Amino acid sequence: MTISISVVPPRLDLPPAAGGGFFGAMRSEWTKLRSVASTWWTLAAATALLLGGVAIAAISTRSQHAEGNPNAFTSSAPFVTGEVMAYLVQWGVVILSVLMMTAEYQSGSIRNTLQWTPNRVRMLLSKVAVLVPLLVLLGFVFGSTGLGIAVVGLGDFGDSFSTDDAYNVVVGVTLYLPMIGLFALGLATAVRSAAATIAIIFVVLLILPLMMPAIGLETVAAYLPGDAGANLMHGSSDAVYPRAVGGLIVLGWSLLSLAGGYFMLRKRDA
Repeated sequence: MTISISVVPPRLDLPPAAGGGFFGAMRSEWTKLRSVASTWWTLAAATALLLGGVAIAAISTRSQHAEGNPNAFTSSAPFVTGEVMAYLVQWGVVILSVLMMTAEYQSGSIRNTLQWTPNRVRMLLSKVAVLVPLLVLLGFVFGSTGLGIAVVGLGDFGDSFSTDDAYNVVVGVTLYLPMIGLFALGLATAVRSAAATIAIIFVVLLILPLMMPAIGLETVAAYLPGDAGANLMHGSSDAVYPRAVGGLIVLGWSLLSLAGGYFMLRKRDA
């Protein structure tokens, strides 16, 4: 007599798949961004620069008028808001965007990221898709808050401005911060070093616009992302192009930077 015994393997109730693809990559990037301390430190630093910059501008204006200085200057609240964004607050955004990529190269976790998301276009675009909405929201909050504080701080010593001026500076800041963040992200992807990337951006945004007019290249300097972004945010009576064109110039720099970053990402190993 032959006895056959069949063994039925136990059923394993596996958890449902969490999902992958582009939205899975986005969830991963969002988790990484919000779970590291550097994100919150850079946002706190950007907020402090906003508050401190507007306060310094208001106190400086008031003190000159209080001393009876006949050459005391005045400026409008939208102009102060745009200048504080262009010279101070944007650096918090730049550092946040740079670290979003370079921190992974420094820690070596970029190997895991590319293993989980081997499609490098998807990986880079997932970072873009997480960074842009965050910076759009941040730009709107910072633009509105900075304008309100500037109005209160300058008081009667501020130049008058129209509703359109107020609207334009808030919209300008809301658009500029994500674009300059993408510019920094693309450059960081290509360079891979936080210190080197920030140094390059510092030269492009601040040093070159100050040096080029001294050698007769002020028109060229106007097409750099820093000057174009300042024109987008608060406008200028002597600008060589309208504010909307300034926004397109910054967008062009951002897309060019992302394209260069993707090219280097494809060319080199992690």
